Amino acid sequence: MTGSKLFILLLTFSCLTACKRLHQLTDSDYKWMPYTGNETLIFASNNGDTDTIFFLRKDTMTAYPEAQNPFGVTYEIVSIFCRHSDPSSPGKKHRYLENSFFTIRKGKDSKGELSIGLLAKDAAFYRQSSLPIDSLNNAKPSFLQTMFNNYDDIYVINSEDYLGFLSHRSNYVTKVYWSKSQGLIRFDKSDSLYWELKEKYSP
Repeated sequence: MTGSKLFILLLTFSCLTACKRLHQLTDSDYKWMPYTGNETLIFASNNGDTDTIFFLRKDTMTAYPEAQNPFGVTYEIVSIFCRHSDPSSPGKKHRYLENSFFTIRKGKDSKGELSIGLLAKDAAFYRQSSLPIDSLNNAKPSFLQTMFNNYDDIYVINSEDYLGFLSHRSNYVTKVYWSKSQGLIRFDKSDSLYWELKEKYSP
């Protein structure tokens, strides 16, 4: 190999290495992850019903926001996966499904963001856009008293249905109450039914 070809090869390799940057979550971002990934959450409703969400694992991944540029910027994602009741069980027969429950990630602008994928018994939280962590850090938390506990770090997060295709569903969740330290505490439905965290435990 000639000197010029070797120089071009080294230059190309250096460029690809330098261009492939990873946007990692910061300590401030990680403070919004209230779970270790092995918890069980038991919820009770105001009509006396109960439901349980079983966490399966917490995974850390790397993703490419621009699929057409595999050598470009990547970003870090941490997700909690769970087993939950089917929110729309056929024939009202109860069954469990598995999905992502909660995720924090770095976006293309290197800003942290989080998303909640709540699915439970006759309940589904629809929100297409993620929540910027910077905005949450600048918001003032509120106090919430439930049937089982008191919390002083609550953020109320509303659902999104801009086109009006979802809010008519019987399982539609209008808002969730999220504790920065404890995670999901309560969620309200459009039919005046609400669910509150009764117990959270780890094996």
